[in-house]
Amino acid sequence: MDRRFSFYLWLLYALKHKSLTLNEIKERWSNSSRNIDDKELTDRTFHRYRDNIATELGIFIGCNQSAGNVYYIEHTYQDNPKMKDWLLNSFKLSMLGQRLQNRNVVMLEDAPQDTAFLDDVLDAIDHKKYIKIEYQNPYGVRRIYTLIPLFVRLFKHRWYIIGQDKENSKICILAINRILSSEILDEFVSEELNAIVPEEFFKDSYGIIKLDNCKAEKIRLRVFWPQYHFLEERPLHHSQKMVKDSGDGEYREYEIRVQPTFDLKQELLSNGRGLVVLSPEWFRKEMIATLQDMVSGYTTGKDYSGEGLGYDAEPE
Repeated sequence: MDRRFSFYLWLLYALKHKSLTLNEIKERWSNSSRNIDDKELTDRTFHRYRDNIATELGIFIGCNQSAGNVYYIEHTYQDNPKMKDWLLNSFKLSMLGQRLQNRNVVMLEDAPQDTAFLDDVLDAIDHKKYIKIEYQNPYGVRRIYTLIPLFVRLFKHRWYIIGQDKENSKICILAINRILSSEILDEFVSEELNAIVPEEFFKDSYGIIKLDNCKAEKIRLRVFWPQYHFLEERPLHHSQKMVKDSGDGEYREYEIRVQPTFDLKQELLSNGRGLVVLSPEWFRKEMIATLQDMVSGYTTGKDYSGEGLGYDAEPE
C-alpha cells in the first residue's frame, strides 16, 4: 500500500476514537509501527495529507479551535456515517492484507463476486445517464432493461442496482452478478427523476426485497438466551426495540416494524430454536407452516418449499 494511504488510514482510525491536537498526532505517529521510515510528521505534510483525505476519500477532518485546536472527523462527502465506516473498514482490511502477507493466520468470508458491471452502474449514476442492461433472472428468463440508475446496495455479499424502468416507471431491484451486458446511454436523467433517498426507500424493509402495496407491520419476537445477545449486538432493523424481559434471563421480547418479506423469514429462521414469532398471528402461523414444510421435506426428501416465483421472476 502507498505509504501516504498508510498514514491516512492510521490518522482516520486515531481520530475515529478520540480528537487529537497536532502535537499529539505527531507524537503518536512517531511511535507508530505504521511509520516504517521513522520520519517526523511536519505541519506542512500533515495539512497536505489532511486536504488529500478530503479530496481523495471524501472524509473531512475538522479543527475545533475552542477545544484547544483538536482535530476530529467532521463528516463524509454525504454526511453518511455508514459510508465513513465502510471506507475506514475497507482501508483497514487493505492494510491488514499488506501486514499479513505470507501469514496463514486470518480467514475471511468470500468477497462479493461477479462485480464486473458494478463500475458501469456507478459511472451511470455519477454521470446521471440512463443505462441499458441485459439481465437474466434466477429462472433463466432474459430481459432488456433501460434504467434510471438510482443507487446500489450490498446485501449478503451481493451487489444490487436499484433503478427505475424507463418503459413503465417501476422500480427494479436487480442483482448485478446476473447482468449479462450493460451500456451507458448518451441520454441524461433529469434531476427530478433521480431523487430517491436509499435509506428512505428501504426504511420498512429487511434485506433487499421491497413489496409494492404492502405496509410495514409490527412484528413481535421472543428470543431466548443466549441468542438475544447476538440480536442486540446486531439488530435486525433500525426499528428494533426491546419491549419485555423475562426477569430470570430466559428470554427477551422485541418489536420491529417491517414488511414481512421472504428475506425477513429467512433471517428469522436462521436463528433456529433461539427465536419465535409471537405476532401478528397470521405471520406466526405462516412461520409454523414453513417449519412444518421443512420437517416434511427432511422426512420425505421431497420439495415443500412453496415459495413460488421470486420477486424478480417473470411469470410465464
